[in-house]
Amino acid sequence: MGRRLLLLAAVTTTAAFTATTSVAAVPASQNTWAAQANKVCVVWLAKVKQELGSPVTAAQLYSFAVKAKALESQEYGVLAQIPSRTDSGTAALAAMKVDIAEVGSAITAWNKGNAALFVQILKKYLNDGRAKSAFAIAGANKCG
Repeated sequence: MGRRLLLLAAVTTTAAFTATTSVAAVPASQNTWAAQANKVCVVWLAKVKQELGSPVTAAQLYSFAVKAKALESQEYGVLAQIPSRTDSGTAALAAMKVDIAEVGSAITAWNKGNAALFVQILKKYLNDGRAKSAFAIAGANKCG
């Protein structure tokens, strides 16, 4: 859960940061999609820590889920803009989209009054390592 919180905090950084971290600013030896993704994820992780806190009650978990979905969606948007993505980078982004859909399903369950299903889906989301593994395969170990 801690890593997921970190990831989600990183999502709140604006796209302006990405614009200032251009490809030209990355040394030629690190001018890869993974190196750029790692830079983006480090910033988003710092923001996640700051924004999300540690939810305890069901209502706090719902608020967490809503923020998490928004933050992860924003981070996805920034990562998707990085040029020269490898096939493994594309797979990592696909895994991230699954995470975003999963937390969206949890939110839908809450909105329909099904708190038990909300908690079940949110736990699965928080403990899911697919995106982290996919990013690691892509060489972006600081993501996921």
